[in-house]
Amino acid sequence: MDKFEAIRIAQEQELDLIEVAPNAKPPVAKIYSWSKFKYQQEKKKKDSKARPVEQKGMWFKTFIGEGDFNHKIDRIKEFLAKKHPIKITIKGRNRVSREMLKELLDKVILSLGDSIMEVTDMPKQEGRNLMLIVRPNKIKKINEKNDENQIQDTQSDEQTL
Repeated sequence: MDKFEAIRIAQEQELDLIEVAPNAKPPVAKIYSWSKFKYQQEKKKKDSKARPVEQKGMWFKTFIGEGDFNHKIDRIKEFLAKKHPIKITIKGRNRVSREMLKELLDKVILSLGDSIMEVTDMPKQEGRNLMLIVRPNKIKKINEKNDENQIQDTQSDEQTL
C-alpha cells in the first residue's frame, strides 16, 4: 500500500500509522493507537524481566526420626527441582556438640546427592544452630542440553541411513 494512502486511512479512523519493522523490504507498518502500542510494549518489557526466585527454608533437629528425615529430603528435592534456593538449618540443643550438628548436615548433603544441587558457602554457626544454603545445580541444565543434542544427532544419523 502506498505510504500516503495509509496515512490518509489512519487519519480517517483517528488512529496512528506505526512502523513495526523498518528494516523489512518493504517496511511494515500498521494502523493502530499509539498509546495502546506503547502500553503493550511496556507490558512485554516488564514480563520479560526475570523475577526473583523465592528462597525456601527447611530445618532439622538433631534427634530426628528416619521417616521425618526422608520426608524433609524429598521436599528439598522438590524445591530444588523448581529452582528455589534452600536454607537448611540444623537446630542444636545445649548439650549437643558441634560435631554432631556437622554429621547431620553431612548426612543431609549426602542424601540430596551432588547431581541435583550445589552448596554455595561453608556452613555457618548461628548460636546453637548450623546453617547452609544450597542452590539448584546449573551444570545439570548443560548436561541435559548435551544429551538432547546427542539424541537429535543420533536420530538424524538414523534417518540418513
